[in-house]
Amino acid sequence: MSFDPKTDEIKTICESLIGCKINIGYTINLKSGENLSGEINNCNIIGDCMEDIIYPLIKKYIPTFEKGPKQASPDFYNSNIWEWELKCFSNTPCFDISNFNSYISQLEDNLEKKMYKTQYLIFKYNLNDGVITITNFKLCKVWQLINYTGKHPISLQCKKGMWYNIRPCSFNDINTNKTPIMFVKKICESIDKTPNKMEDKQKTIDIIYNQFYKLQFSNVIKSLNTLNKRLV
Repeated sequence: MSFDPKTDEIKTICESLIGCKINIGYTINLKSGENLSGEINNCNIIGDCMEDIIYPLIKKYIPTFEKGPKQASPDFYNSNIWEWELKCFSNTPCFDISNFNSYISQLEDNLEKKMYKTQYLIFKYNLNDGVITITNFKLCKVWQLINYTGKHPISLQCKKGMWYNIRPCSFNDINTNKTPIMFVKKICESIDKTPNKMEDKQKTIDIIYNQFYKLQFSNVIKSLNTLNKRLV
């Protein structure tokens, strides 16, 4: 299955930020003519600020890289095909990947887009005295970002007995021994076991599996055609 051809370049750009220090400040122009400025020491806004920092940096080297819709997914597009999500955390990853029911609906509508045409930029940082220090970075696909060994089939947040948001695994567990088929199986298991109201669970499971295996079959055919061309 193909991914954004600019993946390696985007990864290199983001890795170059490890060790960088970022100051987020403000300036107020008072009616008296006086200017006041200072630093912002609020971790709740770092994700939004990082979007504005990362975008022009990547755009400088990849002109086809664009911002996504405000307050909606994805954070960025490349060539209007490939989707990129930006996630930031300090200490332990506890950001939301997506609302559970919403994500299942998106997989049902277009598995290829959510599984293969979407990738995640994960930044780890420290915040001290208004200074953000980027301490680590990983680029991954969604199946590499989820934990499959907890209480539930996938890592998630529960609220009042309902499955609310899909959550990530630990930073060190990203990219370790995880596969697309593992993701699909665990997603379908979670659909079967969720206490959330869903219109037709088995129909949703069948649609997701059918899309996945059609994509796998198509990929095999493409590989065989490529091999045949080389042999001719």
